[in-house]
Formats: sequence, C-alpha cells, structure tokens
Amino acid sequence: MKLKLYVFRKSYLSLVTLVVGLLFFDYATAQVDQQVSITGRVIDALSNQPLEGATIKRKGASEATSSDGTGNFKLMVSAGSIITVSYTGYVQEEITVDYPAENLIVAMTSESEQLDDVVVIGYGTVRKGDVTGSLTTIKPDEKNRGIQLKAEDALVGKVAGVNIVPASGAPGSSSTIRIRMGASLSATNDPLIVIDGVPVSNVALDAINPNDIETFTVLKDASATAIYGSRASNGVIIVTTKKGSLGATKPSFSYNSNFSLSKPGGYFDVLDADAYRTAFQQHANAPDGFELGNAATDWQREIFRNAGGMDHNFSVTGATATMPYRLSVGHLDQNGTLIANNFKRTNAAIGLAPKFFDNHLSVDVNLKGSIQRNRSVSEGSIGSAIGFDPTRPVYESYASEMGLGYYMWMDSGVPIVLAPSNPLSDLELPDRLEKTRQSTGNIALDYKIHGFEDLRINVNTGYDIRENKYDEMIPQYAPSMYTGNLNDGTGRISHRNGLQRNYLFNTYLNYNKDFGGNHHIDAMGGYEWQRFWYNERTPVATDLDHNPISSDVERYDEQELYLLSFFGRLNYSFAQKFMLTATLRADASSRFAKDNRWGYFPSVAAAYRLSDEPFLQDNTWLSDLKVRLSYGETGQQDIGNYYVHLADYSASYNNAQYLFGNRWITMYRPNGSDPNIRWETTGTWNAGLDYGFLNNRIQGTVDVYKRYTRDLLNTIFVPAGSNFTSVLSTNIGDMESQGFELGINTVPVRNSDWEWTLSGNFSYGTAKITKLNTIDTEDNYVMTGNAGGTGRYLQVHMVNETPNTFFLLQQAYDDQGNPLDGQYVAKDGSLTSSEADANKYVTDKSSRVPYFYGLSTRVNYKDWDFGLNGHGSFGNYVYNYQQASISMDDLFTANRVSSNITPQTLANQFTQQRIYSDHFLEKGGFFRIDNITVGRVFQNLWNNNSSLRIALSAQNVATFTGYSGLDPEIFDGIDRNTYVRPRIYTMSLNLNF
Repeated sequence: MKLKLYVFRKSYLSLVTLVVGLLFFDYATAQVDQQVSITGRVIDALSNQPLEGATIKRKGASEATSSDGTGNFKLMVSAGSIITVSYTGYVQEEITVDYPAENLIVAMTSESEQLDDVVVIGYGTVRKGDVTGSLTTIKPDEKNRGIQLKAEDALVGKVAGVNIVPASGAPGSSSTIRIRMGASLSATNDPLIVIDGVPVSNVALDAINPNDIETFTVLKDASATAIYGSRASNGVIIVTTKKGSLGATKPSFSYNSNFSLSKPGGYFDVLDADAYRTAFQQHANAPDGFELGNAATDWQREIFRNAGGMDHNFSVTGATATMPYRLSVGHLDQNGTLIANNFKRTNAAIGLAPKFFDNHLSVDVNLKGSIQRNRSVSEGSIGSAIGFDPTRPVYESYASEMGLGYYMWMDSGVPIVLAPSNPLSDLELPDRLEKTRQSTGNIALDYKIHGFEDLRINVNTGYDIRENKYDEMIPQYAPSMYTGNLNDGTGRISHRNGLQRNYLFNTYLNYNKDFGGNHHIDAMGGYEWQRFWYNERTPVATDLDHNPISSDVERYDEQELYLLSFFGRLNYSFAQKFMLTATLRADASSRFAKDNRWGYFPSVAAAYRLSDEPFLQDNTWLSDLKVRLSYGETGQQDIGNYYVHLADYSASYNNAQYLFGNRWITMYRPNGSDPNIRWETTGTWNAGLDYGFLNNRIQGTVDVYKRYTRDLLNTIFVPAGSNFTSVLSTNIGDMESQGFELGINTVPVRNSDWEWTLSGNFSYGTAKITKLNTIDTEDNYVMTGNAGGTGRYLQVHMVNETPNTFFLLQQAYDDQGNPLDGQYVAKDGSLTSSEADANKYVTDKSSRVPYFYGLSTRVNYKDWDFGLNGHGSFGNYVYNYQQASISMDDLFTANRVSSNITPQTLANQFTQQRIYSDHFLEKGGFFRIDNITVGRVFQNLWNNNSSLRIALSAQNVATFTGYSGLDPEIFDGIDRNTYVRPRIYTMSLNLNF
C-alpha cells in the first residue's frame, strides 16, 4: 500500500512539475506558413457608423490589433487563419483568411438587437425579446470551474435565487438544490429537472456528464414554470446537452482530463493524548484499577487521507450531409478523503439531429447512460473517531481472531457490546458496493407542415431508467460485529435491489406567425402522459454461510404513479416592445382520489420594453430596459408513497404471525390513509426588470416576488385512535414567502490583449407559516429537524414562524457569562433543570438561508486566463450537535469505556449531554472561495484547428465564517458526523483538434 502511494505521489509530482514548466514556458513556433495582410473597417450594422476600439484577433493566438477612430484596422496573420472581431455590446464575428484580404467591411450587430435569438423554455423555445417570465440561461464556464463531479456543480453561486448545498465531502454525493428556497413543508422542495425535454428525477442528473451540457435554463416565477403545472412549484431546471451542427465540414475531436489531489477539509477540535490524560486524571470518575492506554492516537487523522482522482472525457462532433452528430464517453475515478471511500462513473452519450424533407422534419435523438460504482463508507465512523480515546492503539491482537487485529474495548477478556467500535476497522473491514446503472433518452420529431409552415407538430417520447444494487459484507470477528448485529462476532451479508422506470409521451401543436409588420403570435397546445414505477427488494440479512440472522421476512415494495396533462400557452408581442404570455395546464395525478384528481394551473405575464420608446432611443448609455409583471399558480403532489389516499394493508413479519392450531397465520394490519388528500397550490406574483448599460457592458436583472402556498401537503402527528397510524400525510396549513433577487454581469475591460469579466448575484427570501391546523393555538406545532435517535427533534413548523425554526431550551448563565450546567430559563423567567418540551421556546432562528450570493470573475490576457468563483450566505443558524453531544461524563462511562472530549467541553464543564441547549446554536453565515484557476492555451500545435489548454486549479480554497464547527454550509442546519468537503488541487489538460 505504501509503495503504491509512493509511486502515485512521485508520478503526480512529476506530472505537476511538467505542467508548471509548460505553463511558464514561452511558447513560440517558427512561422513557416505564408503571412498575409488583412485590412478592413468595423462598423455598426444599423447606423454604418465606425466602431473605434474593436478588437481584431487571430483566433486562439496572440496576434491582435484594434480599430482606429475611423474603424479601420490592419493585421498580419497566416493564410487559413480565423480572425475574430469583438466589441463590447456586440455579437462577435469570425472571418476565415484564405488569401490576402483588403478593405473588408465587418458589420457588427448589437447584442441588444439580437431579440430574434431563441431561448429554451417548457415545450419549445421563445424569442429572446419575447420573454416575459423570470428565467436565467447560463452556459457552463469551460475554463473557470475546476473539477466538476456532478452536473449541478456548474450552477453553484451562478444564478440568483438558486441555492445548491453539497450533501457531504463524499465523492458522488448528491446536492440539495433549492430555487427560491422551495414552496412546501413536508412535500418535496426539489425543482423539476428536464433533460432534453424529458422531466426526470433529480438523481437523473447523475447520469449526465458535466462535459456534455450545453446550457442550463432556470425557470423561477410562475409565468415561466406554470406550463409544467403540477411539478413546478419549486422551479424548473432545463438541461440542454451539446449537439452537432450541419455547418460542420469535418469531425472535430476533444479530449480533456483532470488529475486531482484531495486533502481533508479540517478536523474537529478534540484533546490530544497528553491533554486527555490530564483531563481524565482531574475529572473522570473512574474506579481504581482502570488504566488509560499508552498510545497517542489521532483517530481523525487515522481515518482520513489525501486522495487522488482522475477524470477523462472524449467527444467527437460533426455532420454528414443531413445529420449532425455528437458522441462522447467519459470515465471518472475519485477517491474520498475518508479511507476506503471511492466513486467511479463511466458515461456515454449519443446525440443525433437529422433533418428531412427540405428541413421540414427535424429529428432529435438523445441517449445517455452511466454506470456508477460507489464504495460508500459509514460516516458514523467520523463521530466515533472524534470521541475515541486517544490513548488507545489502532491495532491489537486477541485470541481466536477476535477483532481481526484491530483494537477493541474489552472487560475481563470479553468484548464490551455497548462500546464504540474501532472507527478505522469500520472503514477498512466492510466491503460495501453500490452499483447504479442509469439511462435517459428521448426521440423528438418536429414537423413543419408543408404548405402551412407556420404550424408545427412536435412529438416526444422519452424514458429515464435507474437500477440500483447494494451489497455489503462485514467479515467474521470484525469489531463492529461485537457491538452490533448479533454482538458475538458473527459476520453479516446484506443486499438491496431497486429499479425505477419513468416513461414519457407528449405531443403539441405550435403556431408561430409574424403579421402586420409588428405583430407576432406564438400559440401552443398539447397533451402529456407520464408513468413512474419503482420496486425495491431487501432480502433478509445472512451470516457468511448464508444462514438468515433475522426472523424478518424479505421486504418488497412496488408502486406506480401516473400523471396526465393538457396544456396550452399563448405568446403575443407587438414590435417586441409589448409582450403578453398566458398559460394553462390541467394535471391529473393517480396519487389522489377521483374527486380530487385534477388540478388547474393558470398564469399570465406582461412585459414592456421601455428602451424602444422614442424618448429613450437616443440615450447613448442605455442599451436595454424591460419591465415584467406576472402571476401564476403551480401545483404539488409529491409527498409520501404513491397510494396515500388508499386504505391498504401490510403483511406481518414472521415474528408477528399468529399461531392457529399448529399453523402460523400471516396477519394484515391497515395503514394510515387520507381519502380527501388533494393538490397543494402555490400562487406567485413576480415583478422584474431587465437592464443593460453602455452597449451592454453592464447588464442584468432585478426580480421581486410574493408567493402564497395553500393546502400544504404536510406530514403530521395525529391523535391516537383517529387513524391507523400516528403520522399521516394530509393537507393542512398555508404559507407565504417573498423575496428579492439581483443579477449583474459586467465587462470592465476588453481590448486586444485583455478581457476582464465580473459577475455577481444576490438573493433574499423569507417564508412564514400562516396556518397549520383547523384551529391554531400558541402551542400548536409540528416537530421536525431530527438530530438522530428517537424524539430528538430540534426544530418546529409553527404559525407565524419561518419553517425549520429551532425549538430549544434557553441556557442559563452566571454573572460572569458562563453557562450553568443543566440550568435553563423557563417561560416564566425562573430557572429549571427540566428538559421537557413545555420549557422550550421558539428561538425565531431558522436553518433556512434568507440571504445568499455568488461572485465570479475571469481575466484573459492573450493566451492566459485566470478565474475565481465564490459564494456565501448569512442570516441562517446552525446547531452544533456534534459539540452538544459531548460531555464530561464521556471521560468514563458505566460501560467502563473512556472517551475523548473537546476543549469547549472542558470550559463548559457540562456533566451530561445538553442536546437541547441554545448555547450550541450559532450563526451560519460564511463566504467560500470555491475555486481559483489559472490556465494557458497553446494554439496551432500541428494545424490551425489544434489547440491545447493546460490549467491548474484549487477548489474549496478558503471559508470565512464565525461558526465554531468545521463547516457551516449544512442544509438542514444540524451539524453531526459531518464528512467535510475536501480541498482539491487539479491539473487539467484540454486538447482540441
């Protein structure tokens, strides 16, 4: 193992040394190609006025010049070169130089005049100038990004109103995505993901190679999302993958690779061995004869490591006479910083876009697949390592192979079954593998009717299939088999198999017509059918000889859900100055009973482009100004299982059967149900402003919104005897939210050598529950925010409060400001030692993030580029449960086990766990530098179409926060056993030819 690590480090360092040398090597090549002169004049396409300061540059090289005061320029380049002409606020032009070219006229079109460009929306596209809703389209930054393991990584900090929080530092872990923080309580708050026209589950993003993504379009307000009706209350993210182009004359190839080194992001502060011995001697209530160990073990450093990884991607793009194509493959192999953690993913994608019948019939074929192999580990080992006695050794030998060479807690030669297991053994001994095969694809036909070309019919059929298998084997005599399972060292084999299928069919007619010179109509109406099906099978766990070790029966679950929809949309614009959009969608969900099955979701939006008014057209500093106003309703039905309205039954396990005579009879028990459950509905008002100044050198958007959710789908506790369950999913409550969003993109500098872009966004959003029961009282609330274990809820949903508000005990302090152990301030102001819910108070502090923001900048200088991304938030709170769960009593327990504590525990002198004390509730604000990248492009390696970019990047560079724990960016606001995100150093190579 050590030899392998040494070889890896040596190879990695050699490669890094080579790359650094290339980055700073002054690349030069003999100019053997014939040099030609190109001269010309740059003008505005509409006014024919000269453009001074336009940049004329050989594409991908350093040769460049600028146009003078009359728009004229001259440049020497190689024959066959491509030159680019760019000017702030104008669309870049490209010209191929095949012979000496003189007196060229380059007519440039203002970006603000590109209103006929199209943007992707639900079920088709719309002209950029006709957009009335709040939506943002971004193209992933190919240079300033570092390594991206998941598709959503490209959106972190990039879009106002979108907050993305990684689940953990484990490679391959999915993120929590929230658009405007979601509109529901117990129902899902995940946005709808649409990949190439197919609405899919969030995990379908795992099947997408980030290198295959062309654009993300984020739909935020109800005008933009209502066309998706029942699944759009929490916003929509439309993912469009890369395609070929009929303009391609020959195939183009791209290969990129990333080599990364991950370092642990930090360690929880506990006592070292010497400090622990001192604390134990002074404070532990250990009996005579109990002795500490002789070791000095840093258990956290034992379980964490520096981890290597690599990512390789290859694609070919081209076109035959009638069919553009793109093929891509990719392979990712990333080790986690927690020992034994590894994630592998192999991707493949095919995209075909042929056209037939004189371009009247367009066919779009997209097939994507992935195989993921995740060697997951027990993240509970992190908590075990934090608390494990630092004086104990990692390895120890016992009789009869007990412990397999790892240290175990023993009492008189017998394992202590209530002791913590050796955290390193819990990582190294189990063999866990989760294998996921996933495929997503669709075929879309778009036909412009011959003789009536303004009318199109679109037919789309797609699928999303995911198969998941999990296998776990823990060997005989492993330490964890003495503290769990059968507590006698018996090994364990367990499995879980799951299969999900999602099939889609939709079709719509679209009528698109310009008439009367200034009028434009875009009308669409359609139908959609979608079926979701899944099953999950969990066989009974066995020992290593495949004998069952549980009396439970095999568990099997199979469910299906159908959605039927009719939808329509009308877009009208006058001179692209006045725009109006109206949509209506009707959805039926099999999740609800017949009388409540259908939901109807309308929206209307209007926009007015002020910049086209005569009194503003002559304004030289204003490029674009459009105001928007919309209202719409969307629905929600995604809660619980697929049969929440049905009265169904569950069969008993073997140990719950009834003996009738000499025969065991399987019993059936009724499950809870609500036959009256119905649609949750969210109505949203949105007002927006799109702006551009100084030829769009400064441009962006401003949005304000107000949102009302009624008939909340909520999972609540119900009185005993009122149903066949104590927890029920039903409609109860209303909620309102409001917010403000600002996005800005600027180009402070752009000339022949330099380009500096700077982007930022800021979001504010707050929510308040306005109704939670038929009759609301002060003590009416729903417990939430479980910290692990029965009944350990730290948060509540309560009327007139933000969802996920912390519900804790108010810590009492002495005159010097020191916390009093086990003493709290009761509601009447007196001191109490009771931790009953009656003494808890609503803190008015929530884990929901009200303020978050992102910053991005990139500087290009000739062939060099430098980029930086960052994001942050403030106004939310984090409960340091990891610290709250440690007390002085941990030094020695009744189980004859000694455990480590923290310096803060020594300072507080809390004798027991105080897991409800607000002393551990802290502000969660932070700013994180996500990545810094520096790169250089080497052009014309062997011909004009070949180039190589080499870059070095660092991710998770630094986090600025006042939080005392390791990382404040925790979505649910409860910090426990956190697998901290690592710091990653990456070397990237990108070869195009």
